[in-house]
Amino acid sequence: MSTETQVKLRFLSVDFPVVNFHSEKKIVDNQDINIKIEPKVFFSKGSKDHFKIIQEVNVSAHEAFNLFIVAIGNFELNDVIDEKMRDNFINMNAPAIMFPYIRAFISTLTSNLGNVTGTLNIPPQFFKGNLEQISEEDLEIK
Repeated sequence: MSTETQVKLRFLSVDFPVVNFHSEKKIVDNQDINIKIEPKVFFSKGSKDHFKIIQEVNVSAHEAFNLFIVAIGNFELNDVIDEKMRDNFINMNAPAIMFPYIRAFISTLTSNLGNVTGTLNIPPQFFKGNLEQISEEDLEIK
C-alpha cells in the first residue's frame, strides 16, 4: 500500500528584516514580560497563490528593555482549494507555522545578550480571526 502526500500550503522561508533592541537596565527576576504579536497578510501582485505573513513582534519589560522584530514568512498555496480552507491556511496555519522560527530567533538573540535579559522563552501562541490585509506600500520596511 502506498500513500501520497498532497501539499496544499508550502512554507518557503522566513526573513527578519527588522530587529531593534533597547535596554535601559538589567531585567530583574520575576519581572513581567509583555508580548504583543500582530500578524498581517500581503498578497503578491497578480497572484492569489503567493502570500506573505508579516508579524510584528514586541517583547518588553517595563523600564528594562524593548525588543521589536518584524518577521516575514513567504508562503504558497498549491492546488485548488475551497475558500474556507484557504482562509484557514492564511489566517491560522501560516502564522502558526512561522511562530516557532520567531520563538527560536528571540531565544537565541536574548541568550547571546548575556545577563541583560537572560534567555527569553516565549510561550506558545494561538492565532485565530481574519488577518489585516496590507498593501505593497505598507509592506516596505522603513
